[in-house]
This record gives sequence, structure tokens and C-alpha cells, in this order.
Amino acid sequence: MKEWEKELVIYRLTPAPPRENDLQKYILNYLAQKEDKYISWFLHYYERTLNEKAMAIVQDYAMYGHFLDIKQAYVIGMLKALQEYDPERSVPFIVYKEYAAMREVHEYIRSMRTGFTIQSYDEYLRLRKAMRLYREFGNKSDDATLEKIAEAIGTSKEDAAEIIRCGIQNMQFVDFYRQYTDEDSEESREEVAHDSSSEPDKIFFNLERTEAVMTAFENLNYRERAMVSAHLGFCMECYATHYYDKDDLDEDGKPIRKPIPEETFIDIAIDHGLASPDTADKTYRKALGKMKKELKKKDIL
Repeated sequence: MKEWEKELVIYRLTPAPPRENDLQKYILNYLAQKEDKYISWFLHYYERTLNEKAMAIVQDYAMYGHFLDIKQAYVIGMLKALQEYDPERSVPFIVYKEYAAMREVHEYIRSMRTGFTIQSYDEYLRLRKAMRLYREFGNKSDDATLEKIAEAIGTSKEDAAEIIRCGIQNMQFVDFYRQYTDEDSEESREEVAHDSSSEPDKIFFNLERTEAVMTAFENLNYRERAMVSAHLGFCMECYATHYYDKDDLDEDGKPIRKPIPEETFIDIAIDHGLASPDTADKTYRKALGKMKKELKKKDIL
């Protein structure tokens, strides 16, 4: 087995552990019995999906050689999510862990290089802003454009040129990953939300924008989060926009994937015991106002 192939099977157990059709059972057993073997069993059967996720990130960020580190960062985030996971919320762990897992991956990406070593979060914000401006100015790198970008990010024209150069390099790379999945691979489809583009300027901005929106949403109070998520049709806990209806099965006997419905203000008012739909509407718009204010502070809007 080649060295890189070993990175695909670091969680493989021999002999294979008892197989559960639903990976959620391993998580429930762990929470009930606090035995680490159930986490090992979960990872054994989830590793193919984990490899797919890690390689998608490697491809998106052109981070050849970082596959194993990204894979491990994802698992660290997943284990952090497990400490806060409450199965009573009726959100499968395979969905719930995604935000925490990807946040850990993003922290790793910030600290490593994709042609540019990012030493701090502030430096990352400067890189993101530089790449956004570069894109807004038509991907130009003439002196006049560089001077505008340099002034906006508070640096010299020479440093601005280096930041942009490093941000767009490595856009082409050799794919070292072989397809490593089969019909047994399990993945919650509402987790898949990455941008398949490999243009770093787009990715840096999309990453920062997504995290900023999520952070602004998390800073709302419980009622505001509940109303915003209900009206826009996504899960308040994991941001999923779809669910699997166990009462509606397809021809293979599997639950059908359906979008989370967008609730009207009258339904929200009833759910929260409000006097009128107008009250729900006002609370919703006030919450959006708070989020927009926070996003403007971060130069997202």
C-alpha cells in the first residue's frame, strides 16, 4: 500500500466491527455507555464519506499534501460537536456535527498556506478583503488597481500585489486522489454545501461570508433564531434545508428527502403564543436587522 493510500484507512478496524444500518446508533450507544469503541466503530464506517469530504476541501482550496491534516481537523471538530450533542433535539449527529467539523477545518486552513501563510485572523480578513476587491475590479493587477486595493487594506502596493499573487496561485494542481467509495458509503446529503469552484478568490469570500452569517445568526436570542429559521425553512441547530421523511418511503424502502417547509408568520405566531402575525413579522425583521448590522461591521455587506 502506498503512503498516501494509508491516509485513506487510518480509522479502519480489523476485524470489522459490528455493522449498523444507521450510524446514529453508534453515537447513541456512546452517549449511553461512554465507551470509546463506539466512536471507533462510527469512524470505521464513516471514513469513506470522510475521505470524500476531505478531498473535496483539498480540491477546492488547492491544498495538495494537506489531505490527512484536513481529515483529522474535521474529526476533531466532530468530536467537539459530540460534547454538545443532544439526541433529544431529533437532529441526527451526522447532520449536527457538520458545522463544528467545518469550523475546525476552516481554522486549519487559516493557519496553513495556500501559497500564503496566514498568521492571524486579522491577516486572514485582510486577505479576504484583498481578493474580494481584486474580483470587483475585474481581476486586474495594473498599478492603479493595486494602489486602490492597497489603500483599502492598509498596506503598500508591493505587499498588496504579493497578497493577491499568493491568493490566486496554485489554482491548478495534480489530483492524487482515487475514487474511494462504494454503494455502502453513507452521507447525509443536506451536509453537502461546498463550492466546487477552485478559484481561491471566490472561495475565500464565500467561506468568510458563510461563517459571518452563521455567527451573526448564533448571536441572536433563542426566539429570534427560531423565527428566522422557521420562516426561511432551515434547521436552527444544524442549518440543514432538507430532512428525511421516515413516514414517506421510496421504492427501495428508504426515507424520501424533502425540503424543510417555510412557515408563514401566522403559523409562527401560533407556535410561539404571540398575539398576532405582525408580532412575529416584527421580531423576524428585527432579527435580520441585527444580523445585517453585525455583517456590515465585518465588511460582508
